[in-house]
Amino acid sequence: MQQVIKRKLLLLIFIIFVVWLGLGFPTNKQGVQSPVIPASHLAVPCEPGSALPNLTLNEDGTQAILSWVQKNSEGVSSIMISEFVMKSGWTQPEEVVSGDTWFVNWADFPSVAVLDDGTRAVHWLDKISADTYAYGIKVSIKKRDGTWSDPVIPHSDISPAEHGFLAMRSLGDRFYLTWLDGRETLSGKPMTLRATTIDADGTVAEDYLLDDSVCDCCPVDALVSEDEAVVFYRDRDHLGVRDIAWLKDPRISTTSHDSGLIHEDNWILPGCPVNGPAVAGNPDQWATAWYTEADRVDDSEGGTGAVLLRESGKDARDDQVYRLDRGNPLGRVDIIPLRDGSYVVSWLEKSGASAEILLRHWVPGSEPGETISIGNTKASRESGFPKLILVENLLMVAYTAFDEKGASMIKIWADSLLIFSTRK
Repeated sequence: MQQVIKRKLLLLIFIIFVVWLGLGFPTNKQGVQSPVIPASHLAVPCEPGSALPNLTLNEDGTQAILSWVQKNSEGVSSIMISEFVMKSGWTQPEEVVSGDTWFVNWADFPSVAVLDDGTRAVHWLDKISADTYAYGIKVSIKKRDGTWSDPVIPHSDISPAEHGFLAMRSLGDRFYLTWLDGRETLSGKPMTLRATTIDADGTVAEDYLLDDSVCDCCPVDALVSEDEAVVFYRDRDHLGVRDIAWLKDPRISTTSHDSGLIHEDNWILPGCPVNGPAVAGNPDQWATAWYTEADRVDDSEGGTGAVLLRESGKDARDDQVYRLDRGNPLGRVDIIPLRDGSYVVSWLEKSGASAEILLRHWVPGSEPGETISIGNTKASRESGFPKLILVENLLMVAYTAFDEKGASMIKIWADSLLIFSTRK
């Protein structure tokens, strides 16, 4: 009798173990499910109604930091952050800052940057006046005691104009910031591109001009090293051509002060498409993904929009322009580098009232790989910009999705990089 009971007990333990492996989602101590084996979608530490996710890496690249915006029933917005630890999942969400005077925008949303010593900074937008587009940038830095500092403002101008679309990066021992600055627009002049640095203790250097005529509301990107910074943005010349430009910041870059266009699309537009470039690599070799509606793109008839990809820089291996989309893109691109020198690009492709989140893998010198669909969202502006990151060998895509009633939620798709070796 005892032997029968023992065998049944062992069988029960074995069944539980097999089921546990099959599910692959034990619950960590914070109560958030986390995967043992990469799955199509990860459980997230975000409450229903959350939106505008962003991703960055910690100081040694072993953990993903997820930030997002959460709004309560009284209209107060909060920036929340949580870190993904490979062996235990998401940490308990932390509220960084909250407010009821913020400018919360689908294309211009908070971000996190991390210095080499682990110092973290978070940025958001706050209203300067009651005017709709009068807002400024605020930055808070996490102190050694674990609290967040009072906010600092990187721009010296506090006139009732737009200051946003910030790209904040680590120079190792201080933060590099570049943004679109509207101080000149109040007198009828174009939007400008400006930059500055902030020390780990919150000391803000004087801001300075990089370009005196740029597109009004397209996200900015940047690549930096300890002695170089390259900024990528949608330019605007006197004829209204709004192609993607790059420049090496002369205050940071010690080797050269070059500038140029990623590609001469010759897109002439009377307004702003709210579609900036995304870049990955380093200041000497980078890949840029971007959206355009030029009449001709990569030698094919266009006009309805295209997502393009190109490698540039003095060490570029392949300067051909590649078209990635299926023919009806919304743009909103992102791109990350992989350790083998290849890249992964994401963008939104419209399909009726919805949009697919698509990925393609690209090895310079060859055609981009198969298009992979990883999720769906709305085709409207409120779906925002999907964001990519690589943690060890786990590729993650964070995006805003919506339930049957139209309420927003954050989803994170994840898979091993083996996905690109098995889907050619």
